[in-house]
Amino acid sequence: MSVSSVAPSATAITADSTPQLTADEQSDAKKDKQGEKKNTQQMSVKPHIPGVKEEDEELVRELCLTNGINYNKLESGGIMSVETIEMFFTGFPKIVAMHLFPNLTTLTLVGQPITKLEGISSLIKLQELWLCESEIKRIDKLDSCKSLKKLYLYSNKIHKIENLEQLSSLEVLWLNANKIENIENFSKLSKLRELNLAENRITKIGHTLDYNQRLECLDLSGNTIASLRDLTNLMRLPFLRELCLKNPVCSPSPVSLLCNYSTHLLYHLPQLTKLDTCDVSSRSVTDLAESTVLKKKMYYNMRVKTVERNLFDCINKLKQHKLALLESPHDRIRIMVNALKEINLQKVNENAAFVKKLTALKERVNRWERKCAEIEAYYQETAFRIKQKSDSLISRMVIELESGGNVRFEEGSASDIWFSSCHDLVLSRFCAADYRDFGVSGIKIHRIIRIHNRILRSSFEEKLNTLVEEEDVEYFPVNKDNSYKKLLEYLFWMWDPQLPGGTTEPHHVLEEGFMDGDMYKKLGGNGAVPLSNSLSLADRHRINYLTKQTRDQEYGDHCPFRYGQVIISKVYLGKSVKAMDDRIISRSTYSKVDSVFKPRKMCLMGDNQSVISGGPNSNCECSNRQCEWYLFDHSLVLPEYIVEYEYITKMRCRSQFTQFGDVLLDQNDGKMINTPPTVLYEDDKTADNDVLNMEPQIKPRPRLIALTEELLLKMSQCDSLETITTLNLHGNGLSKLKPLQALVVLKRLTVSFNDLTKLDELAHMGIEYLDVSFNKITTLEGMKALNKLTYFDLSWNKLQNTREELSVLRKHTPNLLTLDTRHNLWFKPDELRLRIVGRLKSLTTLDGQPVTEIEATGALRMAAGSRVSQISLLSHSRTDDQRPRSLSLNSTAQIITQNSRAKPEKIGDHDTQWYQKVTTLNLDGQHITKLSGLEKLENLRWASFNNNDLTKLEGVEHCCNLEELSLQGNCICRIEGISKLTQLRRLSLGNNCIVSIENTGLQFLSSLHYLALENNQISSLIGIQKLSTLVEFYIGNNQITNMREVFYLKVLTGLVLLDLLGNPIAEEVDNYRLFVIYHLKTLKALDGLAIEATEGNLAKDTFGGRLTPDFVAEKLGHSNFLDVRELDMPSSGIRIVDLGPGDLFTNLRSINLEHNNLVSFSGLVNLPNLRVLCLNHNHIECIIPKPKLQGKQKVPGINAVTARAVDCLTAESLSPILENLEVLHLGYNGIKDMGSLQLSRLVSLKALFLQGNEIQKIEGLEGLHDLRELVLDRNKIKSISENAFINQWNLQELHLEENRLRDLTNLNCLENLHRLYMGSNRIQELAELEKLDGLQCLIEISVVNNSAARRHLHRPLLVFKLRQLMVIDGIPVTDDERTKADLYFMDQQVVSNQGTVSEGSLPGIGQYKTHIPVKVTNMQLATAPAWNGGFYYDDSSVQDIVSRGPSQRRRASKMSDTGGLSLNRGQTMVYNQISGQAHGYGGFAYSTNPGNRAQFYLNQIPYVTQPTTSAEYVEWLTRMNNARNNSKR
Repeated sequence: MSVSSVAPSATAITADSTPQLTADEQSDAKKDKQGEKKNTQQMSVKPHIPGVKEEDEELVRELCLTNGINYNKLESGGIMSVETIEMFFTGFPKIVAMHLFPNLTTLTLVGQPITKLEGISSLIKLQELWLCESEIKRIDKLDSCKSLKKLYLYSNKIHKIENLEQLSSLEVLWLNANKIENIENFSKLSKLRELNLAENRITKIGHTLDYNQRLECLDLSGNTIASLRDLTNLMRLPFLRELCLKNPVCSPSPVSLLCNYSTHLLYHLPQLTKLDTCDVSSRSVTDLAESTVLKKKMYYNMRVKTVERNLFDCINKLKQHKLALLESPHDRIRIMVNALKEINLQKVNENAAFVKKLTALKERVNRWERKCAEIEAYYQETAFRIKQKSDSLISRMVIELESGGNVRFEEGSASDIWFSSCHDLVLSRFCAADYRDFGVSGIKIHRIIRIHNRILRSSFEEKLNTLVEEEDVEYFPVNKDNSYKKLLEYLFWMWDPQLPGGTTEPHHVLEEGFMDGDMYKKLGGNGAVPLSNSLSLADRHRINYLTKQTRDQEYGDHCPFRYGQVIISKVYLGKSVKAMDDRIISRSTYSKVDSVFKPRKMCLMGDNQSVISGGPNSNCECSNRQCEWYLFDHSLVLPEYIVEYEYITKMRCRSQFTQFGDVLLDQNDGKMINTPPTVLYEDDKTADNDVLNMEPQIKPRPRLIALTEELLLKMSQCDSLETITTLNLHGNGLSKLKPLQALVVLKRLTVSFNDLTKLDELAHMGIEYLDVSFNKITTLEGMKALNKLTYFDLSWNKLQNTREELSVLRKHTPNLLTLDTRHNLWFKPDELRLRIVGRLKSLTTLDGQPVTEIEATGALRMAAGSRVSQISLLSHSRTDDQRPRSLSLNSTAQIITQNSRAKPEKIGDHDTQWYQKVTTLNLDGQHITKLSGLEKLENLRWASFNNNDLTKLEGVEHCCNLEELSLQGNCICRIEGISKLTQLRRLSLGNNCIVSIENTGLQFLSSLHYLALENNQISSLIGIQKLSTLVEFYIGNNQITNMREVFYLKVLTGLVLLDLLGNPIAEEVDNYRLFVIYHLKTLKALDGLAIEATEGNLAKDTFGGRLTPDFVAEKLGHSNFLDVRELDMPSSGIRIVDLGPGDLFTNLRSINLEHNNLVSFSGLVNLPNLRVLCLNHNHIECIIPKPKLQGKQKVPGINAVTARAVDCLTAESLSPILENLEVLHLGYNGIKDMGSLQLSRLVSLKALFLQGNEIQKIEGLEGLHDLRELVLDRNKIKSISENAFINQWNLQELHLEENRLRDLTNLNCLENLHRLYMGSNRIQELAELEKLDGLQCLIEISVVNNSAARRHLHRPLLVFKLRQLMVIDGIPVTDDERTKADLYFMDQQVVSNQGTVSEGSLPGIGQYKTHIPVKVTNMQLATAPAWNGGFYYDDSSVQDIVSRGPSQRRRASKMSDTGGLSLNRGQTMVYNQISGQAHGYGGFAYSTNPGNRAQFYLNQIPYVTQPTTSAEYVEWLTRMNNARNNSKR
């Protein structure tokens, strides 16, 4: 129920409090009233009620009469025990005689003309007070009513909430329908449960209700609250259940009309049960709001990460550019310093020439150092500007998020009309004459951003309509006066940096608009919003400030204000006047106008410090139009555009980093910044050479690479090593210093310009002076016990780890006074000086500069804060047990420490219980070098250690309840010590030095949803595949070079956001984005950009169905392609094969691509050693697609036969491909034309399977001379042409089952054919079978399911005609059957043939050939297949051959006794030979059993001969019959 809905109306209260009287009762009451009136008149001479004035007695009498109180009793001085008094709309002017009712608990005075709260101080028992719809202007005199629980003061004229501090028991307060502007003075009302402030003038909530923790109902409808961000302050009220900002009884607050208003509130206040009188208690409503906000946070976090990633990348390129610029100066410094040290080493005579050369060398060194300092200064300036731009971008993104999308920033482009208009406006308001003294000749606009602020625009339009529309005239749209548009103007605004808040005010303007005039006046300006119609006038304060600030700088741009940003606002000028004088402009001075303008002359005349050219006496015509404007009403100033620009100067900028001025950090496709070639400095080099050639000349000397005792004695000119105190080894090639251990009294050692990498060989020596500059030292580890060392030069080396090196120096050089660490590769050079001073307290000189007391104090303070102590834990920890619901993109630890006051309390010195209460720890930016002392924080849930100096991830292994850990901006090289953090959901390790994530413990983080590893040195994603719950993954700006690393992410089915930009794969790989989108189907955004549906479709078209090396690597789990011998990829949706040039898969022998979508296998032609290829169930049309002709040209005089010959000739002329391919499966491809397949190019093909197609004619086999087996089952072949098998003299097996053959002509050319299968055709007559008599090598034939075989008369005919036949229709031919066949056809034989029967043989029985080749397949499953390409003939026995019926040819069956296997190739049964037989050519075994996947074995297909003796042959036939009979059982 709404707060305001419980408010009793005046009518309702009156009805309830007035009893219904009968006619007699009304008559009696009237008489009593008349009598009382007479008595009153009689007693008016003298007051009889104590404490009541005479003029108030009538009011008391009316009070008694209205509430049924005995007035006579009051008159006699009696005390009434009345508890409730009510009066409604009776004209009661003031509160009187309340002291007569000391027991009063409820007082209701509604609709009375009461103006003051007085006369109730005696009501100490009062609990409920109603003073509504009156004229009260101020809350006061309630201090004595300490028992008051309910206070209703609605519909009055109260302007301020005050004097409520004593009402500590107050639970209900209604102040609606007043004139209150601020919520204030509620801090003492700790028991307040219900607050109604509707219909007031409140603009902000702020933190005014933070102390009212028990508040349950709040009504703020009808106020001017307009910010969603402001509403988030209500989340500090944990018991708030009902909230109204859009009560139907009142007008809605502006904030309630904004987009995402309800979602915003329900996310931040999930405990709400009613919002704007609507029931929102359902859990699903809250969950929906939460999921919506979390998605928005993920999206904006991604955008912020994109800006940060681009910033890091830009800064890196800036550093590379700086190093390129410093390369030549550094080389020159090395040469000059080397010459200086060489002169000292050679002890040249110190004459005038020596001094002159030495001075010249030092001057050249100083000159080059100044050049380096100049480059560094420009680098720092550019980096600072880029970081400022990054901060502005991120700030605008945060504004968009926290405003719920009601403030939005649109990037403009030249194609936008508004962009062009704004661009032209800026150019028209720019005058080069204003900048004449600075040499500014033009302006360049880099970007224009349009501001969409729904809040400010609504306020602007509402205010404008109020001013424009006439109140007394009826509104007709056709007659609306548009003259007000002439008073609309676009003016410029730039913040004066000398005023307070200069860094944050521009962002405040974008979200909340301009401050009012009073605020500007408090800050020291005029009492109005300052604007200008001239860019120079708007920018003059910034120009003055930056010019003065950089005046004394040695290095810097001669135009320090080169880059600027201006906000263009739409304003309503209204009634305006010219400023009278130089007095401060304010509303009190110009009370009757809306705006005041100052011409340019007045502006510059009053500004004595202005550096703008022209001044008040400028002759440029532009100056007459230039004015400064001051608007009194800030709501009539609407910011609409942000313009980023650059001043173009006549003199070229001295900075070498100008190309970084137009960097777009929020766009991935921004222009790349290429490092220009190194500056050569030829003139300076010439000057250096002149100095080097001055007298005295430096003599060349030999370069030492090792030290010996003799060399040491010679160089030191001493008699023994024990007497050497000074040793100069400058300019050699030394990498070891071990012989120096013998120099026990050595005090000074110079080893500059050598090749040293360590100094461990100088341990325990008494050296006082040590110069190791210009070496290659990477670590100080091992440098121990140099207790006497006072001077140490470490400059120009390769030291990186600040923490480790400073620890060594602190421990082993306690008396060090002078240290030089310049020109090293320190990880974090910022504030390095203070860190060194803090660790090495004895230092007096660092990097050539003395250590001051201020530096020492600051360094000690920094060093003290860099240790995790009990004090730091108490200061930076919190005990909150709930994650805050915030739209901030900071870590949870940062949000809690910023907003919470719940610090742990330590009761005594021995108290350790406070450790258990700590849930949050934020130690960002404390320069911590080691995490220690955290083992007691067992309940720590949110921790942040960003921007410290940590080199190891340690000390958190005992914090097992950690849910969020942030360690960004450290120097961590390895992930470790996190395997026990199984509750961790967010882990941030960006901006470190991590090189690997494999075997780091990440695999144990089973709850991890967010992982940030950007800006590291990671080269592989191995190890990420274990994080199955990962949703967001940021790994941009690393060293990932192989696209196949993306495959490790495919198992992450919940991955939604991924950032890989900045890795080499994103810059060097074509179609990188589409590749990632295709393989990671669950992604919603990649590299900071949402994935559009069109991108998904394009990725599918580009990479879908492509057999590439990447695809193979993904399937195999490795990329060792040279080890791949077989490739099995059935049912993979492959439509294109692209395995590269073939050098990757040189050992590939067998490929199975069944059930895919290939139309050709042109992508396989580069595989040199491919033997077996299976492409069944595809859409193969040809081997290599022919180029499409523009149009077919008919040649006259060429008939069809000639055309076919031409086609055949063309096919023959094509070059061979896949020259080692022996077995090809093309079944079930829908092939209609064999000629278009280009089969003749496969010159080594031995087995071809074309079953299940739509072939009508056998053709295109002309080039297949070595073909042994051809399968054409299940096609539509009707006849065999004359040229079908013209070149297939080696064909041994032919399958033509389930076709439409009627004629068996043209098969006799197959003189070596051993097996012929023609079952299920349309052969009608036995005469067709007689045409096969030329196939004398045929040993098996099948003609089942033909008309000619129905009566089994074909068997005798075939046995008689084909003497070598052993099997007909799967049944072996017996001797008895052969004898009967001979006897049957005896009478039909010619007499001359009877004399040819040899002696000793039975009549009619001919001699069988003793060598009949039978084809079997040898399955060698236990050993690796042999890959030889030849074939052999074997004379071993055929005892393992069994009968093969038609049904057995369609399924694989197990062998009996021998253990061999029978496999179905197409529709042919090929039987295996016993292991150990001779090898044949590169064959295969192929099984198509239902439910089984096709398998290929590159085994041998041996050819064996028939038994040599009749006894063996009969035994063999017997075994075949027995096997057949057993199979039937």
